[in-house]
Amino acid sequence: MLILTWNCQGIGRSLTNQALGDLVQKRSPSIVYLMETKNNKVKLETICHRLKFNYGSYVDPERLAGGLALWWNNDVSVDVEFSHKNLIHIVITIKAESLRWAATFVYGCPTHAGKERVWGELRNIASFERLPWLCIGDFNQVLRVSDKVGGNIPDSGRIDAFHDMLNDCGLVDLECKGPRFTWRNNRTDGDFIMERIDMAFANVEWRVLFETALDFVEAAVGSDHNPLLLNTNYSLNKVRRPFRFESLWTTEEECQNIIWEAWPREVDGSEMLQMCKRLRGCKKNLVTWHRKNFGDLKLQIATIKEQLLGIQKENEKGFKSNNYVNEKVLVTKLGDLWQQESMFWHQRSRVNWLKVGDKNTRFFHLTTIQRR
Repeated sequence: MLILTWNCQGIGRSLTNQALGDLVQKRSPSIVYLMETKNNKVKLETICHRLKFNYGSYVDPERLAGGLALWWNNDVSVDVEFSHKNLIHIVITIKAESLRWAATFVYGCPTHAGKERVWGELRNIASFERLPWLCIGDFNQVLRVSDKVGGNIPDSGRIDAFHDMLNDCGLVDLECKGPRFTWRNNRTDGDFIMERIDMAFANVEWRVLFETALDFVEAAVGSDHNPLLLNTNYSLNKVRRPFRFESLWTTEEECQNIIWEAWPREVDGSEMLQMCKRLRGCKKNLVTWHRKNFGDLKLQIATIKEQLLGIQKENEKGFKSNNYVNEKVLVTKLGDLWQQESMFWHQRSRVNWLKVGDKNTRFFHLTTIQRR
C-alpha cells in the first residue's frame, strides 16, 4: 500500500490543490496525511470527496495556523485512537492481507518546549503500543548536523534529544529515495536554507512486516516541503500494464482510420491466427496513436517533475541562483500544464462541476467517457 504525507502549507491555493490532485491520481495512495492545512473540516471534506477518499479525520487549525487532515479509502480500515494539533495516532487494518499495525502521523513543534512535549507523547505511545508501529511526518527537527545546509548550525542538544526519543521508542530511520532535503526557505544567495525534517521511522516489528518498504521524496510544488510517498511493499519487478481498448478512443474519428489501416494487411495462417495477428497490429497502432494524442500532456508533466527533482537534489551541493530561477520557471510551467489537462477533460464533458484549476480524477475521467 502507499501512504502520502505532505506539509502542504495551506490547501486553499490553486497550485497546491493541483499538486495534491496530481499525486493522488498518479500514485493512488490508500492514505493521505496533510499538515498545515489552514482550513476547517468543511473545506477539507470537499477536497476529500473530490479526490475520491471515503473517510477522513481532522484537527482544525488554530486561527490561521496548523491543521491536520487524514484521508483513507476502502483498501484499509482505520481506527483513530486519538489526535490533537501535533499528531494523529491510528490502527490500520489492510483488508486484502488481514494485517494490523499502528501509525502515528506527526507534525512537529518549532519550539524546544513543544518538541519535548511531542517527544514525550511518542514515548508514551511506545510504552503501550504492542503492534508493529510506523511514525511519519514533519518532525520539524533534523536528525544530523549534515541534514541542514545554510543558516545557523543545528542545536546539538535538540539533535541529541531527538536521538534519545527515537532510541527510547525503538524507532529506526526508513530508507529514502529522492532529494535528501525535504524543506527549503526559497530565499536567495546567503539566506538560502535546506533541511531534512520530513521523515519516516518504524519499530523492528514493522520493519519485519514490511521488509521491502521504501520512502520516496516527491518534487516540491505548491509548498516549501517535499511530499513523502511511503510504499510498504516496494518491488523493482514491475508488472506490465495489460492492453485495454479505451472508450475514449471511440470519440475520435481518427480511431476508425487507425483500425482500418491496420486491419486489411495480408497475414498467413489459419483464420484464428490471422485474426490474432490483425488484432495485434491494431493494438500496436492504437498504442502509438494514444501516446501521440493523449499521452503528451502526461509526459510533459512527468518530465518537468523529474527536472524539479533533479534541481532540488543538485541544491544539496549548495545554492545556485540559476537553479532558483529554473525551479520557479518549471513550477509555473507545471501549473500551466495541469490547467491545460483540466481544460482538456472539461471540454469533452457536459459535467459542470469541474471548476478551472481543479485536478481531474480517475472517476472524473470515467464520468467524462460515460457521458459521451
